[in-house]
Parts: sequence; structure tokens; C-alpha cells
Amino acid sequence: MKKLGLLFIIGSIFFFVSCESEQYEENELDAINAKTSKDDSKEESDEDGCETGFAICAADLTTCFIDDGFNRWGWTIGPMATSIHNFGIFAGAGQCDVSKGVLAGTIDFEYNSHTGIANVNFIAKEGFVFKETHLYIGNDPYPTKIRGNGVEVPTVAPGQYPYKHGNLDNVTMDSYTVDGLTGHVYLIAHSVVCADVD
Repeated sequence: MKKLGLLFIIGSIFFFVSCESEQYEENELDAINAKTSKDDSKEESDEDGCETGFAICAADLTTCFIDDGFNRWGWTIGPMATSIHNFGIFAGAGQCDVSKGVLAGTIDFEYNSHTGIANVNFIAKEGFVFKETHLYIGNDPYPTKIRGNGVEVPTVAPGQYPYKHGNLDNVTMDSYTVDGLTGHVYLIAHSVVCADVD
């Protein structure tokens, strides 16, 4: 019995550290899926019932934008060396509170620091589709934008991310391959997630 308990603890630690999205699966989301977002995330939803969504890792790799002084919710994940991860995509989770949102998809992330290549797949859960995706991968927690005075400052605005696919035709999967990367990297994966009316 003690061995079984130890195996359970070790398994739980592995899933926690590895950021597996199973942490957020249906049995933990029954109450969440019954809700609709009622806070600042509603300001970002459109007339079609779409919501903004960000990838999250439950381990210590995740930092909420708000904790770093930004006025927008979402998460930066990292730093990560060569690794394979599966992150959850939460839509409508205003103030980085997943209890206000729904698990709308997953991110499959594979990075090899030796080749400098990262592969990122946005995968919608059943009942959801993507209208847009935006991606940042880099050595700093956030991308930067240039202010009018020529100074670079960190930003969390998805339109400033270097990789983006707009006007997607309600797809259930979207992929990126990013090369030229070095060392430990951070990832921000944003999407506009909609209910699949079909």
C-alpha cells in the first residue's frame, strides 16, 4: 500500500512539473465549463461568442502578465531548455483565474536548443475552433515593441508577437515552426477561440 501511495505521489509530481494539460481535464472542470466569463475577459469577447485564450503550465514555469505589472491577463511560460510539453489553452480566464474560463484546447510544444528549432501546435478541444493564433518564442519572458522615442519596451499585446495567423477559417489545429532559437526560451501562445457552431 505504501508503494502504491509513493507511486501516486511521484506520478503527480511528474505531471505537475511536465505541465501536462490532463491537470485541467473534464473531471476538474465540471463547474468551470458550466460558467461563462463575467469579468474583464468579456471585454475581449466578440459578438460571435469568441474569447481570448492563452496557454498555461501549472508548474513554476508560468507567470501571469498581471504579476509582472501588465494590465492584461495571460501567461508567459519558461524558461525552457530542450523539451517536449503539452500545455492547456484557457479561454476567458480573466485575471489569470482559470475558474473563470474553460479549457478550450492544448499546445503541443517541442523545442531542441541544439538545432534551434521549435514546433508548436495549437489543437482545439471538441466543440471549439480557432479564429486567430499569435505566438511568441524568445530568450526574454516577453516580446518588445518600439515606443515613439525609439526605446524598446516589453509588451503582451498579441498583435506585437512575431508569429501570427489571422483570419483562420475556424480551424481545429494550427501549427508553427520557428528556427534560429538559442538557449533557454519563453513561450506565449495566444488564440481567439470560438464555439464550434457546426
